[in-house]
Amino acid sequence: MEIKENRRKVVEAFRNALSRDKTRSQVFDISELGLVEMTRKRIGEGLLQSFATQCPHCVGRGVGINTGLLD
Repeated sequence: MEIKENRRKVVEAFRNALSRDKTRSQVFDISELGLVEMTRKRIGEGLLQSFATQCPHCVGRGVGINTGLLD
């Protein structure tokens, strides 16, 4: 986006949309790569914590013990 006024309008649209959100957030200006950066404070658990269950084999560690080595 070459025109500064258009860049400003895009950032302002993000800020207006996020102003209706109860969660605190920040919107930064458009970068040289044309990206709008934003932060949003996490509230509560994430989706993974909300919907996942712990693996009974690895107890949530993500690795399993190779019992064949113990024989």
